Amino acid sequence: MDSNGELDKETLARIELAIELYKKKEFDFIITSGRDYKGNSDIKIGEAVAEIIKDQYSIAKNKVLVDVLSRDTVGDAFFLRRNLITPHGINSITVVTTNYHVQRTDMIFKKFFLPNISVTTVGAKIALDNLEELLVHEKKSYLAFLTTFEKVDLSNDNAVFSALSLKHPFYNGEVYEKLNAYCNYSAEGMES
Repeated sequence: MDSNGELDKETLARIELAIELYKKKEFDFIITSGRDYKGNSDIKIGEAVAEIIKDQYSIAKNKVLVDVLSRDTVGDAFFLRRNLITPHGINSITVVTTNYHVQRTDMIFKKFFLPNISVTTVGAKIALDNLEELLVHEKKSYLAFLTTFEKVDLSNDNAVFSALSLKHPFYNGEVYEKLNAYCNYSAEGMES
């Protein structure tokens, strides 16, 4: 997403696949996530995606859930589970990502959700000039995930947040502002 809230072709492809699946399988909700990753916009990606889903695809507002705390795939899994999946009693999820990102996303989400919540991960197909580079990044990111959460009980929200806030550069202040207390944030990303 750019600073004006314009979504890129990858995100639009994900939206189209999510809508296609939603209409076929009659899911209870469509969930979007993500904050302003680049720090140059007042618009959060989870909100921008939700607006397109509601406005352009005529999905009822109460069927679209949004979380804006996540800064990456690990944050998606953790904050979605904590703020939306568990509170809404959801027991099965289909995660929509992009084709090159399916394997890592699936492994991370299954570590956070199994055995209580079933996970299916699908990828929107897009043509990429830098596929090899992206796959190298995916592998490095997954290894970093394993290192960050080594010996962490992923079913324990406090343990996960502690690892995020101490070890993960997107949450510990190295790259983005540090989240000091996840309990102070609601699913909409505002202090409660």
